[in-house]
Amino acid sequence: MSQLYPFTDLIGAEVHPPHRMAQADGIRVTDVDGNTFIDAVSALWCCPLGLTNDRLAARAAAQMNSLGYYHSFLGRTHSPSEELAARLVEKLPGGLAHVLFGTAGSEAVDTAIKIVRYFQNARGKTNKKRIISRDAAYHGSGTMSAALTAMAATHDGFDVPDDMVLRTGRPHYLLDAEPGESEVSFSKRRAAELDALVRREGADTIGAFIGEPAMGAGGVIMPPEGYWAEVQNVLARHDILLIADEIITGFGRTGEWFGCETYGIEPDMMTMAKQLTGGLFPLSAVAMTDEVRNTVAGLAQTYEVFGHGVTYGGHPVGAAVAMECLDIYEEMNLPTHVKHLGGMMQTRLEGIRQFPGVADVRCLGMLACVEFAAGSGHCQQVAAETQARGVFFRVIGDVLAIAPPYICTDAELTQIMDVLADSVLAVTGAAPHGG
Repeated sequence: MSQLYPFTDLIGAEVHPPHRMAQADGIRVTDVDGNTFIDAVSALWCCPLGLTNDRLAARAAAQMNSLGYYHSFLGRTHSPSEELAARLVEKLPGGLAHVLFGTAGSEAVDTAIKIVRYFQNARGKTNKKRIISRDAAYHGSGTMSAALTAMAATHDGFDVPDDMVLRTGRPHYLLDAEPGESEVSFSKRRAAELDALVRREGADTIGAFIGEPAMGAGGVIMPPEGYWAEVQNVLARHDILLIADEIITGFGRTGEWFGCETYGIEPDMMTMAKQLTGGLFPLSAVAMTDEVRNTVAGLAQTYEVFGHGVTYGGHPVGAAVAMECLDIYEEMNLPTHVKHLGGMMQTRLEGIRQFPGVADVRCLGMLACVEFAAGSGHCQQVAAETQARGVFFRVIGDVLAIAPPYICTDAELTQIMDVLADSVLAVTGAAPHGG
């Protein structure tokens, strides 16, 4: 085969080729054999406005016909990226006031880590470079982003610089809490473990902590009560930057514009991608506070240049598409809209919680999951059953991830949840023991 497929058994794919898609219409995708499916995970968590969107297509075409490409290097720039940067800063939480554009989430994380190093060098703290990440974290598959990701497949054989990464516990209350431990006590324990890690390794060697407000590919993990407040207290005490990875959670997924707003997080930097352009054009961004930007700018002036950038970062077509996405999000009154659909999903999931074999359900806005009993094999079986019934979900170990597009109608969301409920019962072969 000519193509190498990401996160796939490359030799196995020669025998069992990937499921090939041919076309899409909104939330539905049709394969080469004419079978149509609802994608209930917005592809790779990235298509909240559908796999096709007439408005985004029209905006892209108009921009391509006026200024199809230009860059922001060497004293030149263009209006779309300038306008998008200004609009993003209006939306961003806390003191995030500057953005640097790229093309992909993994690249944004790698860029953020470069900026951490640059920032610490500018402060004269030349040893303060290691990054704390968490068990179950997913931050990408670049170089540093892969090292920060807590998945063996992104490390094995690649020699990623994992010596620059320190690992602390995940905020998975269901699986990691001690018997009788409250959410608040669990959060305090995780923070105490983080503090002990910093003291053991030396705060003068640690530049930043990176975390997703709510974890996606690591198992759709919602942090328990008090978690982020406790973590931020530790980081502030030790002069460690906080990078919020909003590549999945940004732009409404948690029921607010950003997951940082949902959890009261005040980051020094933030990474964004995916829903920034509705998944229909590659664009990413790293946001930062005045302190980070001004410190970096000061060092760059001594070198006479800020020596970082990528050819397609802030691409005018991508910037135009992102601005159209922002228009659509604003028109739909994004937080209110997502909370409405998320409330419907939460109600249905609470019913599914009572089904045999279900260990937990979690829902925050339009990010949700069903977690099955460990080692039961039910998750894979349920996913196969839902696919046979025309709906794609995503399997993450024993967790079935759910992240439908925002453009789902009430009827379409009901259809998704009906298929899920029926499939769980078909696999377990029993009636629910509850409402």
